[in-house]
Amino acid sequence: MDIVRPAHRSARAGRTPKPIKKIRVPRQWKVPFKPLAVVVAGGLLIFILAFAVLPSAVIKVKARTEPVTRDFEIRVDAGAQKSSSENLVVPGKVIEKEITGSKSYGATGVKNVGKTASGFIQIYNFSKTSLILKAQTTVLTASGRKYYFTQDVGSIRPTAKIGLDDLEVDPSSLVPPVPLVGGAPGEEYNLPKGARLEISNEAFGSRPQELYAIVAEDISGGTTKQVKFITQGDIDSAQQALSNVLLVQAKTEMKFLDNAVAMQVLEHAAKNLVGTEAVEFEVSQKVKVRALTYDEVEVHDVMSSRIKRLLPETKVLRATGESFDLKFASVNLDAGSGVLAAHFEGQIVYKLDSQEILGKVRGKTVAEIREIFLSKPEIASLSVEFSPFWVKTAPSFGGKTSVTIEN
Repeated sequence: MDIVRPAHRSARAGRTPKPIKKIRVPRQWKVPFKPLAVVVAGGLLIFILAFAVLPSAVIKVKARTEPVTRDFEIRVDAGAQKSSSENLVVPGKVIEKEITGSKSYGATGVKNVGKTASGFIQIYNFSKTSLILKAQTTVLTASGRKYYFTQDVGSIRPTAKIGLDDLEVDPSSLVPPVPLVGGAPGEEYNLPKGARLEISNEAFGSRPQELYAIVAEDISGGTTKQVKFITQGDIDSAQQALSNVLLVQAKTEMKFLDNAVAMQVLEHAAKNLVGTEAVEFEVSQKVKVRALTYDEVEVHDVMSSRIKRLLPETKVLRATGESFDLKFASVNLDAGSGVLAAHFEGQIVYKLDSQEILGKVRGKTVAEIREIFLSKPEIASLSVEFSPFWVKTAPSFGGKTSVTIEN
């Protein structure tokens, strides 16, 4: 504050007035009000944040579900223009396709192509009758294995013995050693010198005490070498297996059910003949497949629509987690129609309104909110979270409470 003195007194005395000195008074009384204003403003801001801005509530509600199972008989008709959930019908289509394929399979036949044992035997005839043994009608056996003459043996006179007690055979009464071969390749047909063979002839029969043979020299040379060969059964089985492969291929390409198809083999062949030595062989086929098909999505939509029509307004059919099984109960390919036996499994979910829930939770405590909603049959579970930690009731202001519905 500036103080100015009156100038008229100096003028009366006839003197020049001196400049008046201004005196500034310090304004110390304004300083204390600034900190107070800051404190008041800060407290007001904290109040607003604590009771109007920060409080929030997050509520998660899980709707109750119920399993639903339905069985339908849905008609697939090539003459239908569109599907109908009311009449349980979907359009069908008869399609034909020719498929050609080939595949290799393993041979199962096994044979021994080793060498056949051979040697010489001495024939003993104690029948007291001269014999003729034909190669075609005579079989010799030892340990269950068969042997054969390589030629007819004639003039086999009775075998004589030497001495009073007939203890020794007279060598001069024996025919010369006769060549013999094993009935099949294999070392098991080898026999040592002195081994005995029984003789059976169509005319003479089998008389082990009267007619037999002894190995004069080792019967040897038999070896085993097994190889695979193709049998008629191999080819028949391979053709059937290839038909199944081509049918699976057709099913993948044409999309049909197993009992809605007819297959005709147009051509088939095998590269190798029966009896050919081979580890594996190749067969080929050309088949014509004819099947009744339909759109699986349309079948699903027909079942879903049929179920939804019968549900009350408080329930909805869950769009996920569905499964269904389809098979034809009857098919008429010539008529282009069939009846599908359809089994549907899914879940029904209760319908919840988030706005309705939001209107009922404002200003309520956690216990009150749980008491309100968990008593309702359409609610399976409920979670409530307030923040910050000092908040005890759901905010009354809009936008501070979020409600999430989980199906």
